Amino acid sequence: MIPTELKMEDLSGLEKLQPTLILNLVFAQGDRDISRRTALNRRLYIRLLDKSVDEYNEARELIVAQIAEGQRSSEEMTKDGRHIYMFKFVDHMENCISSVRRILRFLDILKGNQDGLKFSRTVKKHIESLTSSIVDVRNTLEHMDERIQNDDIQENEPVMLKILDTQDGITIASQSLMFSVLSALIKKLHEIGQGMAGWRKSDNKCEGKHA
Repeated sequence: MIPTELKMEDLSGLEKLQPTLILNLVFAQGDRDISRRTALNRRLYIRLLDKSVDEYNEARELIVAQIAEGQRSSEEMTKDGRHIYMFKFVDHMENCISSVRRILRFLDILKGNQDGLKFSRTVKKHIESLTSSIVDVRNTLEHMDERIQNDDIQENEPVMLKILDTQDGITIASQSLMFSVLSALIKKLHEIGQGMAGWRKSDNKCEGKHA
């Protein structure tokens, strides 16, 4: 579907967290007194978080570009040809979903481990309430070959991500994911990442500014 409306929240204001983590490691010895495993898991969490935000924003900008493309005159299209940005949108959205799924795995590893990273029950429940559709879509993406071979795809179901008719989310096979759910989860994971990037073992807990 070629979009005519933009229904993705703008997340370009979320700060990059890898610079904060690097400063913590260099000047505050942020890895001191924590296990190597925890240190490595934290670094990957932060890297993937920055990546997921980038991929989300790239996908959003492609919708913006596609909407602008649809507003060009027929004379301009005849002269310069028509551009389809949604193919790259699919690539960036798939990368975003896969990165967020990996972040959730690292969060499961990090929360409440022996080094003292702790997250409130409210934060945990909030994240859990947002994860199911993302996990379902990611699993469908990852195992599409099996779904096809097992004849699990219905005639009218897409085998790659496409925007919903309502333009407020994406769908693949029988699964769908609302943009609002994806953006809310990324913001919450980023909130946690803000605390995690500057966390040291001497701190009692590792939560974002508003957790």
